[in-house]
Amino acid sequence: MKKMPRIRVSLWVTAAVIIAAILAISIFLSRDAFPSVFPVSENTVLTINTGDASVFISVESRMDMEVIGHHTRGLQVDSSGNSITISAGGRGIVEVSVPSWIRIKSIDISTTKGDIVVESVLAEEISLSSGSGSMMITETSSATIDGESVSGNIILTDTTSKTARLNNTAGFLRAIGTLGNIDASTESGSIYIVPIGDGVIKAETNSGNVNIIAGERSLMWETAAGSAKIYGEAMPTAGGTEDAKVTVSTNTGNITIDK
Repeated sequence: MKKMPRIRVSLWVTAAVIIAAILAISIFLSRDAFPSVFPVSENTVLTINTGDASVFISVESRMDMEVIGHHTRGLQVDSSGNSITISAGGRGIVEVSVPSWIRIKSIDISTTKGDIVVESVLAEEISLSSGSGSMMITETSSATIDGESVSGNIILTDTTSKTARLNNTAGFLRAIGTLGNIDASTESGSIYIVPIGDGVIKAETNSGNVNIIAGERSLMWETAAGSAKIYGEAMPTAGGTEDAKVTVSTNTGNITIDK
């Protein structure tokens, strides 16, 4: 029984790696023009808006920020003070490389159909939104992470945050890492959470399933037509600093709690 969660973790981590690999190969094969380079600091606010173009953000051992377009149309980069704004059209990729040693202030990315990948980045705030594109955040550290998609999937792997708010309509949610308070909701997709550390987990779905591999965490979840299951110790031992609150409700689904 307890081997299944580990297998699922491995499968979703593999899927996340494949997404990143596909974008990396596309980036390697094409480049529209010479890169744009801008200075960055801990006060930098990065905003990216694209239509169909995907966005790939990673780190390098460099002193500045590098922006490259791959098969994109109308790539524009504007810099004013600590703000850097990037926009692009077409179905290509916008590649952004930031210094590995700087924790920038915020990253705000929105796409219509493009996917979003954030890899090994340090930031105070990360906000991602997409219409039908999927998003993956891996090996990244941010105080707050917001991810929203209408029909795309949302995947977090090996990521650290104090607060993660994840929402989509038809896609699934997968969150693995040292995550604090987690608020995950989806209309028809499933939710799979493997958290490390303290905080409250809230998961809600109408027709999907909820699977949580939790330690001593406070848990709240709701599912209308799916099923909910906890693997691991759901509640802390008696005499702890805080009792776990477990709230469960379902219309037609099954609920199972394994201790």
